Amino acid sequence: MVAAIGAMQGILSELASLAGAASAPDDVQSQAAATSGSGSFATLFDAALNRLDDDVSGAAAKAQDFASGGSDMPLSDVMISLEEANVAMQLASNVRDKVTTAYTDVMNMQL
Repeated sequence: MVAAIGAMQGILSELASLAGAASAPDDVQSQAAATSGSGSFATLFDAALNRLDDDVSGAAAKAQDFASGGSDMPLSDVMISLEEANVAMQLASNVRDKVTTAYTDVMNMQL
């Protein structure tokens, strides 16, 4: 879950730097592009979604393993992993909503 939060914070910081670069003069934009992170937005976003999928799949596997009695895993570990996956999904949903709102705001701007 911590990895998902870190990835989402990375995405948000990338969005903030892109928004700042969009309103800056050209020479500042070229400096910002040179100092931005090593990955593109699409790469970071894809990595965050993959980590989210791994978290959810891992939690589901733990729950299924616990329900079938396949291991000696305590119920508390299963519940914690399910809650971590739930929080990660809520975070991803909130980021999606923020990105959608930002896109709508940009598209509604008058030129």
